Amino acid sequence: MFEDVDTSAFLTRVKRPAFERMLTALRSGDLVGIVVWKLDRLSRQQRDLVRVMEACEPHKAFIASVMEPIDTRETYGQFVAELLVAQARMESANTSARIRRKVHEIALQGDPPVPGKRGFGYSRDHNQVIPEEAALIREARDRLLAGESLRALCYDWQRRGVETTLGNPFQPSVLKRMLTSPIISGQREKEGQFYPGKWPAILPPDEWAHLRAILTDPARRLVQNTARKYELSGYLRCGVCGLKLVARPKMNGVRKYVCAPQPGRPPCGKIASVAEPVEELIREMLFAAVDDASLTAKLATKGIQDDGLSEAIARDEAALEALANDHYVERLISRQEFLPARGTLARRLEANREKLARRDGNGVVSSFLGHGGALREAWERGSLDWRRAVVGALVDHIDIMPAVRKGRNVFDYGRVRPIWRH
Repeated sequence: MFEDVDTSAFLTRVKRPAFERMLTALRSGDLVGIVVWKLDRLSRQQRDLVRVMEACEPHKAFIASVMEPIDTRETYGQFVAELLVAQARMESANTSARIRRKVHEIALQGDPPVPGKRGFGYSRDHNQVIPEEAALIREARDRLLAGESLRALCYDWQRRGVETTLGNPFQPSVLKRMLTSPIISGQREKEGQFYPGKWPAILPPDEWAHLRAILTDPARRLVQNTARKYELSGYLRCGVCGLKLVARPKMNGVRKYVCAPQPGRPPCGKIASVAEPVEELIREMLFAAVDDASLTAKLATKGIQDDGLSEAIARDEAALEALANDHYVERLISRQEFLPARGTLARRLEANREKLARRDGNGVVSSFLGHGGALREAWERGSLDWRRAVVGALVDHIDIMPAVRKGRNVFDYGRVRPIWRH
């Protein structure tokens, strides 16, 4: 007996192991025929019926049905089998269309998700907000927009004992999925369109859309192979050959940045610097920079120019999803039409997401503009990820030049040349 339990015979993407074993047995001649209870249990796709018929042909095997007058050893039986499979396919397609319409209707009505696993921040029926969990979601929003990573946030929550509704520690992928779900903004999403829900929102829709655009930016890395341990890793460059300096401790444990071998390009090896004085100098430069009135004016102008960027990203994301549905699901457009349109949307999305990332990188310092002393105080209690976000918001990179003044225990501050973003 060959049996695929709870496996669709209609959906082409579904794998049917027992069906494939049956075909193998037919082709090898191990079966003289197959008997099915009803033909739509065997196949609801014409292509699968053709595969079975072709497997039967070399050894004169047959298909027979208990509930229908089918015996494919006769020409009439083959004809009836083809008609019944076509009818079953039509019924499945009609059922699928009815389900999609019902889901769309539920979305339009704004009904909450079907009760199941309780969503973080809500009661099981989504009619009530759980204040403690909602506060954590808002905290996550603020910290992520301020430049912290999902990984750092998960570590902090694990230390504090914050768990998912299943009692597990938060992982970056789980946290990202929760924060990018429209549910927490009081909305339903269907085919790229958003509909207001009947349950309370934890985040306002515009703030949620902003957060989702940041978290879905391809430039973000969900998993990092090695955690950053130096404030300026990736920002320092050799002033001689231009390669990024590598963080590397000396034998005595003193932290250093050095021009070291990297894949693809040989380093000059001429630049090395103890980490602490460079990091201390850059901090002081950052504190002074936020007190600069010209920086405040530039960032304010940049914010005005970027208005509407989140909305443009949301529209293109919806268009991309609708385009994929038209090609892969509804088959309304050909591959030749689909690929150029997708390429145009994808390129525009990537460009806008990069703009948004640059704009929101400024968010980490916006509250400190004109208040260098406040930034100094926040620096002491800020995480390494947050500190690096501040550096990245203001500095493109920092060149470390060869030392002019040389001597034991002497640091030449003139070697450090930051290249500012603004």
